[in-house]
Amino acid sequence: MRRLSYACFCLILLGTLAFTQPANQSGGFNLGSEPDGFRGIKWGTSISSVDDMTQVWADGDMRLYERRGDPLEIGSAKLHNILYVFWQGKFLEARVMIPKHYGPDKTEMANFDAVKEICCERFGVRGKPIFGKEQYSWHGDRSWIWLGFEDPGYLRLNLGSTELQQEKKMFEDQRTAQEETFRIAKTKEAKGL
Repeated sequence: MRRLSYACFCLILLGTLAFTQPANQSGGFNLGSEPDGFRGIKWGTSISSVDDMTQVWADGDMRLYERRGDPLEIGSAKLHNILYVFWQGKFLEARVMIPKHYGPDKTEMANFDAVKEICCERFGVRGKPIFGKEQYSWHGDRSWIWLGFEDPGYLRLNLGSTELQQEKKMFEDQRTAQEETFRIAKTKEAKGL
């Protein structure tokens, strides 16, 4: 039984590897192409030093902004909006919503394809996952980028600071551990009643 399970696992693993594209398996950026920010704002920049921002959403330590006068295009691709995410007042990431195009002269993926072509040319070609949707990602010491489907009407390009993302995750993990410790203490206290 154990041999059969092991054989099935090996077949699934080999099948998965056979259907993924091997393009630059490291997931890194082309030499010298890793960004250090987005549209002139470096990762970690304080919101107080950035002009023309309008806050559109807030949740805890995170604030999302739109930039007045920001061109809603990348190359020939039209964009729906660009959100600048600041965590604890520092520029963490950019979220770019790419609308599908339903005009008679282009396919619905024209905007996405234009952004994909620009990203792959600049950062390096990345493979698609085996099951379904197109997704591309690049990971480096300073930045990470993800391009793919987010919801039915929009496609998304996200890019952000590797260092700040790790710092945010550690902060949230610590907060979760503290909340769990507090919850356990309160539960024990309540049982004593």
